[in-house]
Amino acid sequence: MRLKRLWVHIPIVAILIFVLGPLLLMLNNALKPAGGLNDNPFHLPERLVWTNFSDAWVQGEYARAFGNSVLVGISCILIICVSAGLAAYALAKLRFKGSNAVMGLLLFTMSIPLGLFLVPLFYLWQKFNLMDTLGGMILIYSAIFLPFSIFMLRAFLVKIPNELIESAKIDGCSETMVLLKMIVPIAKSAFMTLAVLVSLWTWNEFFFANAFLISDETRTVATRYLAFSGRYSSDWTLISAAGVITTAPILILYLLLQRRFVEGLVEGSVKG
Repeated sequence: MRLKRLWVHIPIVAILIFVLGPLLLMLNNALKPAGGLNDNPFHLPERLVWTNFSDAWVQGEYARAFGNSVLVGISCILIICVSAGLAAYALAKLRFKGSNAVMGLLLFTMSIPLGLFLVPLFYLWQKFNLMDTLGGMILIYSAIFLPFSIFMLRAFLVKIPNELIESAKIDGCSETMVLLKMIVPIAKSAFMTLAVLVSLWTWNEFFFANAFLISDETRTVATRYLAFSGRYSSDWTLISAAGVITTAPILILYLLLQRRFVEGLVEGSVKG
């Protein structure tokens, strides 16, 4: 019996090593002195050099990049949660002609490769003076992530009993009051999951940020790391420290909210 349990855990351990291995290796190399990677990147550091993180933070101008990424992330979370919540409620609980066509359109837009939007957006953003602006990136991210967000929230809301909504309307509640006072509290875990997903997306997104953000003043964390690694390509300890700085916030966020994140995904899948 114990041997059988051991075999069951081997794939889990293998996946854990595959996922955490690069992160631990990056942290190990970030704590080495300059030139510490010349011998073997897998060796443990003889002494821990914590100043690598402060040096990478200052030289990489990460304070401004963090502010830009946080601003973009919070703005996208607010826009997407409000817009997707209204759309998902309408598609799940309000009967209107063309709702099935709207759902089909959402699925179609989710299947389009994002690279196809690059050239049209480039010309539009130049015309409307949105190139190299955080506002332009917020609009792009909100539009890209909105179809999936609507689809996800609708899967959660569609199985909320209609009797609750009807009883609230009998008591005199409007659609707005039903949404704010009943639907949102019930779907709080789904909105929390969506907020975590949007923060992950916006923090890690590189393709559009690298194309539309040009100046150092508007770079996000993902594009800031590319510029930093290109400038200090010979100092792998600083590059590793910059990598830790780039990935640490989103890992901490997920660890803090992982219970609500998993609950939202499970409830959405069961109720969808």
